[in-house]
Amino acid sequence: MPKKTVLTSAELAYINELVSGSPVEPRETRAGFNLDGGEKANELLLQLAAKANLTLEAELDDYCMSFPLQLNQDEFRTIRLQLAPPTIYERGPVLRAWRLHLDEPLPLLSNDGNETALSVHELSPNGLLVDPGPKRKAPKHLHLRLALPGEASLEVDAHRVRDTEDGMTAYEVEYPQDKDAERIRSYLYEQHQRLHPELRPELPDEVPADASERP
Repeated sequence: MPKKTVLTSAELAYINELVSGSPVEPRETRAGFNLDGGEKANELLLQLAAKANLTLEAELDDYCMSFPLQLNQDEFRTIRLQLAPPTIYERGPVLRAWRLHLDEPLPLLSNDGNETALSVHELSPNGLLVDPGPKRKAPKHLHLRLALPGEASLEVDAHRVRDTEDGMTAYEVEYPQDKDAERIRSYLYEQHQRLHPELRPELPDEVPADASERP
């Protein structure tokens, strides 16, 4: 990643406004930007988007944020860039995905919605720290459901990575549906903003509410 900040505070505030809400449904249109860099530049962007995962990188003092980008072209050959909730990375000896410590652990649910003895104490985009319950051995694989506060449950597939000294078990997790992975990133982004209000500048009056209004 670059060494200098690639976004101004106003631009980051604007991105916060775009992605701070709940994830959109597949057939809805996500807020974004209309792009027009000329025929050659537009074609290059479309070719890159077809062959690679594009991201927008924002660097802060202690954290980095990687916003997934999607490019779409309409019938008028207008390119629209759409942003999804970011993956947040924490700086340190090793750059790693930020982990949310849950003040209230979240129970893992069976497929019929009943609570199991397992509970999630830390959450990251691709990981869970799980308490297996008293005198229970954590399973090697999890095929359960997780309900974020105030939301419907989502499917979780995970495999055990290691046991910790305090009796917890770390899992590497996959979300079978892309929209569920996005829900996790959106929740983590929301919680990161709540815990670090100093990183969330106020939206300036001159920044329009709709990206398509930007000059």
